[in-house]
Amino acid sequence: MLALPDNVDALPFLAELWRSPLGRTPLSDYYDLAPLAVGVDPGRLLSDLRCVHRAAHLFGDHPQAVPLTLAEAAARQVEAAHVMVLRDGGVEDDGRLDGSRALLAHLNPSALVLLDGDERGSALLTPLTRPGSGWAAAGPADRLDIVAPAIRRRGIDRGVASALWRSRRPLHPQRLAESLPQVMPAVVRSRGYLWVATHPDAVISWRSASRHLELRQAGSWLEDGDTGAWRAASSERRTLASWHWDDRYGERRNEIVFIGAELDEDRLRAALDTAVLDDGELALGPDRWADLPDPLLGTAARGPRG
Repeated sequence: MLALPDNVDALPFLAELWRSPLGRTPLSDYYDLAPLAVGVDPGRLLSDLRCVHRAAHLFGDHPQAVPLTLAEAAARQVEAAHVMVLRDGGVEDDGRLDGSRALLAHLNPSALVLLDGDERGSALLTPLTRPGSGWAAAGPADRLDIVAPAIRRRGIDRGVASALWRSRRPLHPQRLAESLPQVMPAVVRSRGYLWVATHPDAVISWRSASRHLELRQAGSWLEDGDTGAWRAASSERRTLASWHWDDRYGERRNEIVFIGAELDEDRLRAALDTAVLDDGELALGPDRWADLPDPLLGTAARGPRG
């Protein structure tokens, strides 16, 4: 068992640790990759996820720590977990335990949530320390691929809901910026990737935690015939690319999951639907898309066309 301090960005750290250096024996020859367990304090969860005025410095796959908002750091730790253990504070929690359970279920739908004082939870946790061979196929590097399947929890739990927005058309960056006041007010966390018309070759990652939204270039879209890029992509991404492949635009698409309390899903989706290119704009092609006003990314994330 490897115990990590709370200033470690778990997935990038483990991906780098698990990566096989050239000429060296891989760690997988000696160790099993077990599930990642994270402890959660219900009394701090929501306040941490709301905090954008304090910085947290996390160590990941680089020697130097990366500054993040406390909200982003807390969200990443929860999303990285296979198992989350909630501290049971007793009656003084005043409903925070149930609220935290609901929020965690939406932030990380595939994780197992346990109570630290629950004997049944301890019994469930024991076999997870002895994982089967299936865990090796879902390593931390694969989970870092930004173009990953969207996982969301359906239904509403104590007011918390998740909404998924998808589109196969590129986004008009100015209209996207104008849509944000209608999209973001009730959102606690959102994550996904974009196809932005002014940067047609770049995957743009979308991450928000509380009131802080970050858009940045996160690699390139897979292209037909680029064997090296296809090999480097995760197996899940290759499968998705093959499933969604368009003869003209390849795997390009938009996909974002929004999580929040009292989300107006219809309003959110309608606002984003107005931000994609219409038929006339789509027909202009990438050379003309480059001339569109872009208040969000400017020229910072331009790919080879830029």
